[in-house]
Amino acid sequence: MVHPLSGRRRGFTLVELLVVIAIIGVLVALLLPAVQAAREAARRMKCSNNLKQLSLALHNYEDTHKTLPPAGINSNEMSWLVMTLPFIEQKNMYDQFNFNQGGWNALNRITIVKGVKIPAITCPSLTTPRDNFSLFDPANEAAVSALHYYAILGPIGPNAFGANTAYQSQGVDAGFGFCAAQGAFGQGQANGPTVIPLNNPLRTITDGTSNTLLLGEMAWNNYPYWRPWTRGYYFDSRGTLLYASKNVKNPINSRIADGWNDGSLGSLHPVGAMFSRVDGSVHFVRQNIDMGTYRALASRDGGEAVAE
Repeated sequence: MVHPLSGRRRGFTLVELLVVIAIIGVLVALLLPAVQAAREAARRMKCSNNLKQLSLALHNYEDTHKTLPPAGINSNEMSWLVMTLPFIEQKNMYDQFNFNQGGWNALNRITIVKGVKIPAITCPSLTTPRDNFSLFDPANEAAVSALHYYAILGPIGPNAFGANTAYQSQGVDAGFGFCAAQGAFGQGQANGPTVIPLNNPLRTITDGTSNTLLLGEMAWNNYPYWRPWTRGYYFDSRGTLLYASKNVKNPINSRIADGWNDGSLGSLHPVGAMFSRVDGSVHFVRQNIDMGTYRALASRDGGEAVAE
């Protein structure tokens, strides 16, 4: 006689369930790094495309005005990025700016950019909300995007490849630090409003456009000096501050913020950061790069022979 329950399907035992859960956990542990690596590769590619777009805009600006834009304009405190807006499909925004003399917030300049998102100026790897917006003046700067790609002013420190003398700089070494004078943007500030008579054309980059840094990534968590991307110049008793530009003085990813002009470039990409060169090419530069080579790449006319 067949037992009436003998044909009933029995369920999983506790041991079997635990084995299945363990197998799933191992698979997730194996797959997660691959998924994260794929996501980071996509973010890095997007970051590279941002730098490429901004570099091409600077080339188009130079073609039009026969000079690169200034790092900042001392008559109205605007940045190099404001000057390139027409060349990154933002001419409507550019036309709203009044370039008369005045501070960063004069004539409602700050209201023009509140809530406006320009994807090309922020790195997708830096997702913390705090690090995507200006910090210092919430009453005026709330909802204003930060800038993650900075103009290279030039190197600060010894020229290990040339006459072993310090690279040129200008200003007073006070609260803001020197302003390097020997990079793609090393001529600093300009006076004019719309057309900048700076005489800073590409032909003055005698080290070669493929050997000279143009823009560098500055997108690391908790950088304390995020400002509106419109700000490019400021001056007081501490010296000259070029907000949207940086010297090459400190190692990549060293997270140094003291001496505002000397803030270290870096990113959340593993072991380095993205940079563009004056020829428009974009490269990933590792954080362990020799500082002599790093400074040499930052100079426009140092006469160095820099190997890749």
